[in-house]
Amino acid sequence: MRGLVIALLLLCLPWTARAQETVFYKCTDAKGNVSMQNGAPCAAGMKQEVRRIGAVRTVPVPVKKAKAEAPPPEPKQYGDFVLVSGPNSQRAPAPEAAGLPAPPPLYQCANWKGDTYYGETATPAPSCVPLQVTGLDGSSALGVASACEVKQDSCTAVPDEQLCAAWYRRLDEADFKLRYADDGDRRGRQAAFDAVDAKIKASRCSTTAPAPPAVP
Repeated sequence: MRGLVIALLLLCLPWTARAQETVFYKCTDAKGNVSMQNGAPCAAGMKQEVRRIGAVRTVPVPVKKAKAEAPPPEPKQYGDFVLVSGPNSQRAPAPEAAGLPAPPPLYQCANWKGDTYYGETATPAPSCVPLQVTGLDGSSALGVASACEVKQDSCTAVPDEQLCAAWYRRLDEADFKLRYADDGDRRGRQAAFDAVDAKIKASRCSTTAPAPPAVP
């Protein structure tokens, strides 16, 4: 009887469901190296993108409502990740560019580690992932042999209605890499930025009005 009373009392107590979620951080350093972290934000100076999964709705405890304030602007969304720091330019096609051709196709790809990127080919060159090789005596000392496993990235075409946003994203990333380039790789990164910028300006994604044709 006593146990029944305790059980009834427990049922009468307020219960609050707490959200349990997993947070992944996608970090890109100044050299373009990408890493994934779980639960720990990216280091200062790195571009950081966040993906939250597994969220469970919470049952909030009733509290006195404060004076309503304007909500902060939502972060810019790129696919499954939200860009919370790093380059995040707000761009939109110029109305005068509507008559220009569509931009070249882009593909959203994922490598064997789960890192995602945009590319201009649906079949990028495969990667050769090193494998650990042991000798007949079980030793894994360097110089015994080398081997690797060929990994192919998986790519999906970006829909036409999202092409401009994808190309702007590529330009943002090229600009980010250029800003932190050293003397050894500045020329190559400048060329990469100029190539992306030229393709945008030659398409309906151009943010500026196209130059009028030259009069002979």
